[in-house]
Amino acid sequence: MIQPIYVYDQQILVQKCLDIPHDLPILPNLILDLWDTMRNAQGCGLSAPQIGLPYNVFVIDSQNAFQAIGKGFRKRYFDTEDKGIQEIFINPQLLEVSSKMWKAEEGCLSLPSLIKEVSRPWLIKISYYNEQLEHHVQEFSGLTARMILHELDHTKGILLINHMGVFTKKYLYFKLKSIKKGRVKVSYPISTR
Repeated sequence: MIQPIYVYDQQILVQKCLDIPHDLPILPNLILDLWDTMRNAQGCGLSAPQIGLPYNVFVIDSQNAFQAIGKGFRKRYFDTEDKGIQEIFINPQLLEVSSKMWKAEEGCLSLPSLIKEVSRPWLIKISYYNEQLEHHVQEFSGLTARMILHELDHTKGILLINHMGVFTKKYLYFKLKSIKKGRVKVSYPISTR
């Protein structure tokens, strides 16, 4: 079911999430809600706190991004054999990051209309459970790794604006105030509770 996406200045977006018990009855519906809400908002990732739940769970769809990016640009965002993923990450833990860093622009459904260039590691290793509650330890690179790190930030209470300097935040004061009050044009439902 499509849920409203919590936007800037909601308490849930700045708190650290809890690991979700695998036997929690809401888990299957939470997974469906994350996919439905993300797809409705035409996003590429969404975390549980963005729909008001304090759990360490998120979904990633870098497959659509791979297909949308022109072939000439793919090598900037994806390794040779990488064609993106569509995956649920339950109780993920970051294990390793590469020293190779790269910059790219990021946006966030909880901060509509804000785009920021962020430097992130090219390669990560992560431990997580998938939708079938199977444990995985896997490496991801490029844009997929960036999306995972962005959503992992959400589960730790870190927002895109935390990657911005003080002067940039001051410059964006009125835009952030508009987002906080729900005065933004988006094609998806938002929550400003």
